[in-house]
Amino acid sequence: MSNKDFWADWTFPIISLVTFATLLAAMLMPMNSINIGSLLSYSSGLLAYTMMLTVTFIGSRPRYLEKRFGMPEMYEIHAIMSIVLSILVGIHVIIQWNGFSSILDRSLVSQVGWVGVIALLVVMFTGIFSLSGIFVDQSQALRDFKDKLNREVNLWLHRLAIVSIIAVYLHMYFLPFLKDNFLFMLLLNIYTVAVLGFYLYWKFKIVAAPQYRVTKIYKATPSLWVLEFEPVKGTVMTYTAGDYFFIRFNREAEITGEGHPFSTSSAITRQFSNSIEFMIKEAGDWTESLENIKEGDIAKFEGPYGHFFPEEVQESNEYEVPFVLLGGGIGLTPNLSVLRHEIEKGSKREIHLVWGLAYEEDMFMLDELEAMKEINPNFDYHIIFSNEEVEGYPFGFISNEFLEEVGADKYTNGHFFVCGPGPMLDASRKILENGNVPSEQIHLDDFGF
Repeated sequence: MSNKDFWADWTFPIISLVTFATLLAAMLMPMNSINIGSLLSYSSGLLAYTMMLTVTFIGSRPRYLEKRFGMPEMYEIHAIMSIVLSILVGIHVIIQWNGFSSILDRSLVSQVGWVGVIALLVVMFTGIFSLSGIFVDQSQALRDFKDKLNREVNLWLHRLAIVSIIAVYLHMYFLPFLKDNFLFMLLLNIYTVAVLGFYLYWKFKIVAAPQYRVTKIYKATPSLWVLEFEPVKGTVMTYTAGDYFFIRFNREAEITGEGHPFSTSSAITRQFSNSIEFMIKEAGDWTESLENIKEGDIAKFEGPYGHFFPEEVQESNEYEVPFVLLGGGIGLTPNLSVLRHEIEKGSKREIHLVWGLAYEEDMFMLDELEAMKEINPNFDYHIIFSNEEVEGYPFGFISNEFLEEVGADKYTNGHFFVCGPGPMLDASRKILENGNVPSEQIHLDDFGF
């Protein structure tokens, strides 16, 4: 495991554990003794609360950490910690019930505790079965169930996490032995206010996010929308090729106002000097509602997020370090952004674009790709179809054999950029690992988070 992978996996659990340790120490300091059952109950409850704070912090999308670890990795930790904290809450509740004998306790402490538990259960359900694919995507039946749920409603229900935090805070505040513990309450207030304050700051930034106007919208294929935006005021914000934004249309637009993440297909070039382009595939209620969007509609952009194209990779020697861009379907989008960036700066880097499509009708923008070959003779693209045999193109999937055939298998010193659906990402990762490509030279864009 690389140093970066270690910190991506453990930064947030360490934050939670350190917060828990200080609270537990402050709680135990005034006590002369405590039995094992009470210690286990208090410890499980406290650790669950610090994990609740930590996952809320993750959910507020701290850009400084996201740029280093990546949003999919952060959300994976978010999901795992949510499962663990739910188990801890269960342990705490069962012990405090004394074997269910106190389940009907109507004290204020118990009532706010129950509010916290019920809100947490709703948050867990919406997170697992609607918003995250980390567990659901392992089963076709669960994926089908997820597709039937209303994502917009579940996003709102998921915000009950804040209600749960406040309820659990009050649950501790109303316990006399904790309320009278000055150090414990001081630390509890600092941690709680810090996280909720950051959450409110993030919400304020969304409200104050820059506005962009739709200047162009059309269908490039029967299921692919291309949208171009220009800033309502000023100039386009700085972003890196391959970055993504959460797009929220204003209420006047005939589409829900929830934010949805999409990678840019544009880069900061002469063609897109003051605009940003997105290519969006129809894959649900929101994307299908894009037919209601018209030129002039206004949206807010939250971001940019992503670390698909790190600065050190951008600055690598173009005569020594080749790029291989692997895209499955709409996974072309961030790769196209990287490609446009390289063409704009006049790079003569050896670049292979390997694009896997299902049907001939999914193919588009060949004219631009051909024009890129004229500008950079070291660039080439290779298209393979998986569901339909198309004359002049190979049939099958991106595989070791296909990469060898197009000459893209030999670049163990190069950088590989991979974006596509989950199975394509997993298969590409295995292909590259089996080809002894170092992990730091593999850049993944998992757009399914």
